[in-house]
Amino acid sequence: MIKNLKLEVIATYEDGEQEIFQTKLTEEVLKNETSLLNFVRTILDYETDSDLLKLSFCFICDDKIVKKYKTIEESIYDRNGKYFFQDNELIN
Repeated sequence: MIKNLKLEVIATYEDGEQEIFQTKLTEEVLKNETSLLNFVRTILDYETDSDLLKLSFCFICDDKIVKKYKTIEESIYDRNGKYFFQDNELIN
C-alpha cells in the first residue's frame, strides 16, 4: 500500500443507487488507468456492475503523490476524477 494515499469512490448505478467507500492503493494498481478501474470494479458490492453509470474518484493525498503517479494526475486533470460507462464499457 502507498503510504498517505487513499481513494474515495462513489459508484452510481442506473437505478439511482450509489455506493461510497474508501480504499488504499498499491503501485501495481496505479500502473495505468485500466488497472485502476479494474481494481475498483472488483471492490463494488452491487449485484452486477453492468448497471454501472459512473465512478467518481477523490484521491486523498498531497501534491507530491499526485505528481509521482501519472495515473492519479491524469485522472484528476484529464477526467476530473469521473469515469462514465454505457453498456458496461468506459465512455472516452
